[in-house]
Amino acid sequence: MHYILTKNTQWIEPLQRELAQDLNTQSQKLRGLPVVTIDETINLENKYIAFSTTALINTKLIPEDSISKQANQIVELIKEKVESEEFLNLHVFSMTQKYGVIETGRAEILKDKIYKSLRKERVKILRKEFNPSKAHAQVMILDDRSAVISIQSKEEVSNYRTLYSPYIGGFNNVEDDKKAPSRAFKKIVEAQEIMGKKISAGETLIDLGACPGGWTYIARKNGASVIALDRSELREDLMLDPEVTFLQTDAFKYRPEETLDWAVSDIISTPERVIELIETWVVGELCHNFIFTIKFQGSDGYNILTKFKDLAKKCSFDIILKQLNANKNEVTIMGSKQS
Repeated sequence: MHYILTKNTQWIEPLQRELAQDLNTQSQKLRGLPVVTIDETINLENKYIAFSTTALINTKLIPEDSISKQANQIVELIKEKVESEEFLNLHVFSMTQKYGVIETGRAEILKDKIYKSLRKERVKILRKEFNPSKAHAQVMILDDRSAVISIQSKEEVSNYRTLYSPYIGGFNNVEDDKKAPSRAFKKIVEAQEIMGKKISAGETLIDLGACPGGWTYIARKNGASVIALDRSELREDLMLDPEVTFLQTDAFKYRPEETLDWAVSDIISTPERVIELIETWVVGELCHNFIFTIKFQGSDGYNILTKFKDLAKKCSFDIILKQLNANKNEVTIMGSKQS
């Protein structure tokens, strides 16, 4: 069984419609949880599921039992795919009706026992940053104290890169920054984590529809130079920044003189206009990396995501299409040029 997680239960219906439309499969809800299941015969390799925060793929069920016995079963399953001296991303969490994803209580005790056993096997568990090139194991404890585990070896993991999250259970709450011009800064911070790639000093980023400057602010905080396009000016301190070039022009018509490191956009526009940006900047290879927000009006228009998925398959970019925790009625499409 595949377990597909979404941000919260209000996104279950859009997720189920997306799975039915694009994967031609019916899904089952887990009562009260932001989770649906689909049959494991559905091939999820290199697929895009926009309304999913993360997925547990090809799972095995660990029945309710003592924590020690569950830990032993989990370790034996991991050892089948991860050898000694290998690195492993390991996420252990409980999915609860009241609190959503939690890492305390039973999950914390189970994780500790798994860690100790795997250390004896000389498996190197990555504790700080998610590495998308290393083996990945996710353990989700359900309300009845049973658990499901999903394990992909280092050889398998790249096939599911579009569905993973670096965050445990796909949940993240970006730390607030009161100096930012708007709360929208959280989206670009989260997107970089999901991409596993940071905007860096020495790079040039173009911010399409930049006002009031939340995304420009993060780019400058990271040390990049910014070309900011909008009809309205940014916050005063950003307008005075010598590393910010502000152009009062149409973000959809601008073309750079050379390929840029990053193209980003949180512009208020229809999804059709974002497709234009992808065709210009991504298909046209005018940037090496991009992050664009796709905004919807109400619940109408979700079907257009199919067009984004079709475009993603044609681009020479490694693309992720995902609803961020910081997104509202939006999803984010992001990617980097294939090396």
